[in-house]
Amino acid sequence: MENIVATFNFMKGEGIKIVNIDSTDIVQGNMKLILGLIWTLIFNYQIAANLKDDDSGGGPKKQLLNKINQKLRPSGRKAKNFTNDWTDGTLLCCLVNCIAPGLIPNYTILNPDDKVENVKLAMDLAETWLGVPKLLAPEDMASTSADDLSNMTYLSGFLDCKVKEGAPVVYPNRAIARGPGVSGVGLLPGKPAEFEIDASKCGAGEVVVTVDGPDGSEPVKVEYSATGDTPGIYTGAYHPKDEGEYVVNVTFCGVDVPKAPFKVKIYNDGPRNKVDPKKVKVEGPGLTGDDILPGESAWFKINYKEAGPAEPTVEIVGPDSQPVEYKVEQDGVGEQYVSYRPSKFGMYNVAINFGGMPLPNSPYKVKISPKVDASKVKVSGLAQIMRIGDSPVFDIDTTKAGEGKLEAHIVSPSGKILDFVLDDDDAGHHTLKINPNEVGTHTISLVYGKVPVPHGPFSIKVRPECEPEKVKVHIDNTKLRIGMPTKFKIDSTEAGNGDLKCRIIDSLGNEVDIDHDQNAYGLDTFTFVPKKEGDYTLDVSFGGEPVKEEKLTAEPRLKLDKLNIFGDGLNSNKPLKVGEECKMTIDASRAMTGDIVIREKDPSKMSQDDDPADLELMVVGPDGRPVTLEIEESEEGVYKVAFTPDKAGDYMFVAESDGVAAPKCPIPLKARGLKSVKVYGPGIEPSGNLCGFDTHFIVDAQEAGEEKLTVDIDGVGTGEFKPQPTITETKKGLFNIKYDVPLHNMYGVNVKYGEEPLNQGKPYKPKVHTHSVGAFPNTRRRVEIQVTHMSLEAPSVCSVDDYIDVRLKYAQKFKAMAKVCGPAQPPTVKVIGPGRKLVDTKTSVQDTVYKVRASPVETGPHKVVVRCSDSDLVYGSFSNMFEITK
Repeated sequence: MENIVATFNFMKGEGIKIVNIDSTDIVQGNMKLILGLIWTLIFNYQIAANLKDDDSGGGPKKQLLNKINQKLRPSGRKAKNFTNDWTDGTLLCCLVNCIAPGLIPNYTILNPDDKVENVKLAMDLAETWLGVPKLLAPEDMASTSADDLSNMTYLSGFLDCKVKEGAPVVYPNRAIARGPGVSGVGLLPGKPAEFEIDASKCGAGEVVVTVDGPDGSEPVKVEYSATGDTPGIYTGAYHPKDEGEYVVNVTFCGVDVPKAPFKVKIYNDGPRNKVDPKKVKVEGPGLTGDDILPGESAWFKINYKEAGPAEPTVEIVGPDSQPVEYKVEQDGVGEQYVSYRPSKFGMYNVAINFGGMPLPNSPYKVKISPKVDASKVKVSGLAQIMRIGDSPVFDIDTTKAGEGKLEAHIVSPSGKILDFVLDDDDAGHHTLKINPNEVGTHTISLVYGKVPVPHGPFSIKVRPECEPEKVKVHIDNTKLRIGMPTKFKIDSTEAGNGDLKCRIIDSLGNEVDIDHDQNAYGLDTFTFVPKKEGDYTLDVSFGGEPVKEEKLTAEPRLKLDKLNIFGDGLNSNKPLKVGEECKMTIDASRAMTGDIVIREKDPSKMSQDDDPADLELMVVGPDGRPVTLEIEESEEGVYKVAFTPDKAGDYMFVAESDGVAAPKCPIPLKARGLKSVKVYGPGIEPSGNLCGFDTHFIVDAQEAGEEKLTVDIDGVGTGEFKPQPTITETKKGLFNIKYDVPLHNMYGVNVKYGEEPLNQGKPYKPKVHTHSVGAFPNTRRRVEIQVTHMSLEAPSVCSVDDYIDVRLKYAQKFKAMAKVCGPAQPPTVKVIGPGRKLVDTKTSVQDTVYKVRASPVETGPHKVVVRCSDSDLVYGSFSNMFEITK
């Protein structure tokens, strides 16, 4: 769901207009709406993207048609639509050949009946050499029910396509054949008939020339070869021996060059070969197009009495590049009468040759043009649906369309021609009256002045008499939501004549109000908005007969008892942290009966235009004010809620619907601000602490809320000698922590406020200082601890059977220190046993040497402490540990 919503937001950012579809339709698989969305994407990214520089107007569909016709311009053909014009494949082959001349050089002689083969040929070549992908099957385009949107999508690929390197592009129509050998002028039997073929602009290909002699004559030998510096120019000759008509065949890549094959007449008497096309006279509307309409006879006369010994030849090509049949009647000696019938409007090419040479103005451009403007014909009163027994009358206005004849053609669903009455007032106003007696779609074709009236043929659906069983009732959902509109769509188009009634009855038998909207004849929509919970009944009748009775149930939009609220932020045993985001989840997927609105309950942020919320959320801070919430739907029916407490204290989370609290609500929350806890004092500093003396530090948590303070100290001491902190709360939230450090070393002070450690979880590292230690080994029966420079080191292990001598010497360094600091009292030495009990010692002094003898009486850890002090001033304190064993 998140991906679909993100995609819709992207499309809206792209300026794409999305209508009648949202993410829910995609998830539910609404195929009709999904296909519409796919077309919207194709139109914007495939079609409209190629038309962004087109300012011709008329809408994208017309612009695309104009672009295609620009591609078709070299062929003289033109597309009028994206359906029927493309079904036989010849226009598609023409388009491919116009973009890459020579890919389909024979497109003009393709058989229109071979629809699928023609389309497949064009699509295969377009994909191979133009890079236009096959977006639809050839059978789809060749179908009589071809889809114009699919064809538009495919044809848009031709707008920016490029001919790939190596494409077999040739241009046979650019070849020129000239000389007496193809014109026949001045030729005699036994004399060489020379000719020249210029294929220099045709591309890479082979020129083939063959000559067929008169019936019964010997085969004609032709000799020709490429000459000159320009590739593609050939010269040659053949030697006619007999009189008669010779046929000169010239092809390029297997395709006839223009005007080939050439018919050349050769006679012994020279004067007969002297023909002059300039002396041929032609006249008639068949060469001008004057007053000629499709289906009418177009004629012209050819007078060649004075032009020489030859016969005229005629070739007529229609607007679709297809040959047009014509009739020739001999009208006396040297005169012919030629007639043909144009089948459609457009440009016709009439080519007249005489003696193998064109007449001066040949080919003649004959434009068959409408004499009326059928686009100005107005049709009114043409209903799309009617019933049997109706006799509708349609009005047709041709007053502004020019002078012409209006014709109508009406076909019933079974294919029969339907009778009709067409009247006019001789002033351009016509009425068309029909009386259908067959159920189904009738087709009305209107032609004015031989021009089909635009937007035709027109379709009329004729429906039967009243048939209630054919009424279709569609209900969006039998489970209704209070306050939300539910639509009932009723289709009676197939049911004939009858009165439609739709009622909603509540559980008490009362009829409730519903809205009625008639979209079209026989298509009705009823809208019902339930205002209270309960059961309802939908009752539909048609023509007085019952059609459908359906039970409906109206439910609240949100069922609070099925709402699930959870998350770490709601854990009362785990206080929130000031400045850190608190997250929770509201799962309404099982509680909602459709789309719901969840919103923050803050009167200052609401407006009168906001829809009522199904669930309102609020978090109240310690100061009694609402806290800003962030609400986001992560998936359908599941919402992520977050807020950030800005101060320590008690918070309250509330979720309610129409004033009713959700389960577990209100939920109390606590926020603690560990970042505001301050720790300071010598007891956590890396210097200033001496072994054997107490130290302290302060924890100030006055702004962090009420929690339990715990302190644990790690160091070299173990058991009885492990430092034991004493915590005193001098006032609420202000703590004084005091502990002694009997041994010199680095200590780790771990402080927790509540369940969270301070100092980012790392212990504070105070250091207890002493001097360097001089080490002396044990003796066999006496252990001597030697203190040098007022430092000492004790053995690690001694026995209870041993006795210990502690000796202190005033070395030079100590004497110097003593002169400066001057201890008035000699150092004191204590030996402390388990349970912090003093071990009996005996001290003797001799000069600068102090000797203390101790006799331990129990096993366990012992400590030797040496202190040098003067009054309350401490100058030095040194200690070390050793173990007494049995």
